[in-house]
Amino acid sequence: MELKTKVNDKKVFAKIGLAILVCMIVVNVIQTIYYSAINVIRPSLLEQPWVNYIAIAISFYFIGFPIFYVMVRKLPDGEKKESKSLSVAKMILLFFMSYAILYVVNFLTTILLMIIAAIKGSEIMNPIANVVGTSNWIWSLIFAGILSPIVEEMLFRGIMLNKIRMYGDKVAIITTAIMFGLFHANFSQFFYAVGLGVIFAYVTLKTGTIKYSIILHIAINIVGSVIMPSIVGDGSNIALIGVAGLVLIAITIIGIVLLINNRKNIHLSEGEIKLEKGTVTKTIYLNVGMILYVVLCVISMISVVLM
Repeated sequence: MELKTKVNDKKVFAKIGLAILVCMIVVNVIQTIYYSAINVIRPSLLEQPWVNYIAIAISFYFIGFPIFYVMVRKLPDGEKKESKSLSVAKMILLFFMSYAILYVVNFLTTILLMIIAAIKGSEIMNPIANVVGTSNWIWSLIFAGILSPIVEEMLFRGIMLNKIRMYGDKVAIITTAIMFGLFHANFSQFFYAVGLGVIFAYVTLKTGTIKYSIILHIAINIVGSVIMPSIVGDGSNIALIGVAGLVLIAITIIGIVLLINNRKNIHLSEGEIKLEKGTVTKTIYLNVGMILYVVLCVISMISVVLM
């Protein structure tokens, strides 16, 4: 194909890996400087939850994300597909399926972390839970519920997916999902983020737009970061917590049934470029950019466990 002669496959993935690596490093460096400055100027502010959200906004939204875009913008895009509309009913079903994956995988992850904590002899920290659990619901709604999903979808299902989809749906979905999971840099979120990343990427590829993955991501985050923490509160209203739990379990069961019933409707398209059999892993992951990104994320995930 004409496109094939213009693309060095391994360099495409190396460039993407390097770009997300630089984005992550910049975000962490800026946050370190930010927190250090606050600690010197006014240490008491570090106890304020909004300080954490401002750190995310400055480091990721305004600096890290633009850097990623600039580094990959010259990579070729996949073939544009005509946008398709999804009904409200279809979006509700997709939410049920997304939440089912989130709930089941998160449950299994919790068991795994409990086992690791027992071996370690101390509790394992969940960074995002610590931030959301102590935040005002308005801050959580704005940043965790709305802004973060929008920026993350633009990066992973917008820009990154657009650069990889030329290699086919399977490669694009799996690669962006793993990259998305690793970006969270902690075991508490990694596995379910990969699961959600698979659904978000599939929906984006089949509809030709990221607006539906953004809506799903926002809905999932609002439930987990705003609604449930508000219901749980200090844990005193057992009845309300029980009702909310039953509703979420019902949603999960419905979602699992929908996933099983719709598994045969899943169709993955071939890309403009087909990687040769036996070279897929080597081309995608065994390059400097990807290796360094994976290593950095794994080190970060292990460090969180050891804290």
